[in-house]
Amino acid sequence: MEKKQKNKYEYSAISIKADVAVRFRSYSKQFSKSNSEVLHRMIHFLSWNGLDPFKHSIDKLIKEQEKTLKQIEYLISIIKNIEKLHIKPTHEMVKILFEAYCKSNKTIKKEKAFLPRPIIEEARDNYSRLKNERLEREFLAYIKECNKLLEKIEVTEPTFGKPYLKVNLSQGEYEQLRRQLNKN
Repeated sequence: MEKKQKNKYEYSAISIKADVAVRFRSYSKQFSKSNSEVLHRMIHFLSWNGLDPFKHSIDKLIKEQEKTLKQIEYLISIIKNIEKLHIKPTHEMVKILFEAYCKSNKTIKKEKAFLPRPIIEEARDNYSRLKNERLEREFLAYIKECNKLLEKIEVTEPTFGKPYLKVNLSQGEYEQLRRQLNKN
């Protein structure tokens, strides 16, 4: 009588330290695979990525990671540049799509919409009036700030030398004034 084969694989014995074997078995149980399957996949991973545990393959990984970080930083700088310059690529894409649609559809009627003359003139007058009022408010606020600053200036007369002007501002007030002037 022939014995039935339980497994279709052939096994080979490998000498491994006991603590390493215990550690490897607990590691392979995390994936609920056989020890052979986990070891096979580990070897495949190492060879596929060109990693050698006894050489400087770690340097290769670090170089790849640095390269990836540089690419990410470059993309971030592009996005920041887009935000600063207020470039709106979606607007440009939609514009190109509409132009292509108009070229393919030549039967589109072009209507010229004109507002009556009095409405346009009234809108211009309102705009210039509102702009003038805004400028006056800003100028009055600027005058108030200048007067506050002038109130904090004192004339100091030393016993020796010429008199000089002293500005009594706290560090916070000075920083706030500097930021406000740099903003404008």
